Amino acid sequence: MATIKAKILDAVNRLKLDLSGKVVLTEAATGAYVVTPVIAALAGAKVYAYTKATRYGSVEDVRKLTMDLLAKFDSTKANLTVIDTLTPEIIAEADIITNSGHLRPLDKSLLQHAKKGAVIPLMYEAWEWREADLDIETVKAKNILLGATNERHPDVDVFNYLGDMALKMIFDAGLCPYNNNYILICNNDFGPFIAKVLAKVCGGLAVCDTPENKSKYNDIRVDWIGNFPDFTIPEKYKSSDAVLFTAYPFDKTWIGNDNTPILIDKLKSQIENPFILRYCGHIDEACKDEIRFYPDSVKPGHMGILPSAIGFDPIIRLQSGGLKVGQLLLENNNKVNDHTLVEYVSA
Repeated sequence: MATIKAKILDAVNRLKLDLSGKVVLTEAATGAYVVTPVIAALAGAKVYAYTKATRYGSVEDVRKLTMDLLAKFDSTKANLTVIDTLTPEIIAEADIITNSGHLRPLDKSLLQHAKKGAVIPLMYEAWEWREADLDIETVKAKNILLGATNERHPDVDVFNYLGDMALKMIFDAGLCPYNNNYILICNNDFGPFIAKVLAKVCGGLAVCDTPENKSKYNDIRVDWIGNFPDFTIPEKYKSSDAVLFTAYPFDKTWIGNDNTPILIDKLKSQIENPFILRYCGHIDEACKDEIRFYPDSVKPGHMGILPSAIGFDPIIRLQSGGLKVGQLLLENNNKVNDHTLVEYVSA
């Protein structure tokens, strides 16, 4: 089995990630996200990794995790500093500022100190744009370049982990896919990637998605039950183990009792004791007494499961891809290995 070290080096080499002479401001974090500043440092950047104490660990815990990972490499030339205070001087030094967790939101109080010509790579695709992540007016005023990451680039390939994430969510919810039926309700590009994995292992998969996505299911063993958000549940699926729900915008309330695209009463009238797996897309928390869902609580705008839930692999790919977007923005380029990686955000 390839080690985390080998996978990081492979990602850096595969993407030709070269941040030599650049300054990167990113986060230092626990779990799989510990890799982000290490990847940047191994690519030659001077790295400031900002962290703060959370329920996952203290500042010293995060600093130790980060430096212990860096120590696994021949890193005598690596320049990585874990910080717990953001100063105007550090912000002004950065060529690349990532939209990583501890730095979000990238608001005016932070970005006002950024230098003109700095870049911000978003570690997600352009259609997933979230206004709450950063102050777009300050970005424009400071001439900061903003670019999203094509997660389907063959050398990043994060979307093909979406099905594994769905399976992890099913298991974590105390369910089993084998011999059991599931319903997928979706309005975005996640659906077909989830379905191609889930359909192979569950008893049956019913899908409600947008008309634009319907053809993407042609080679997947599913039953089409309607165009989002409208659906009619066939008899076969009325006792399904769960409904896997994924809708964008993630912060919009999609399921509830009043003025929502999908009403609780509709689900209850067509599905026996419905159980909603909250992959992404908000559900009215006031409905907890009327319908079962998992996880119990998800903040608006957040996903119910993250790629890190299934390990280091998707995070290494995603973060190295995002850092490569930063490199390409600085080089006024958008491709790596003949495929477009940078997606420009119209906001």
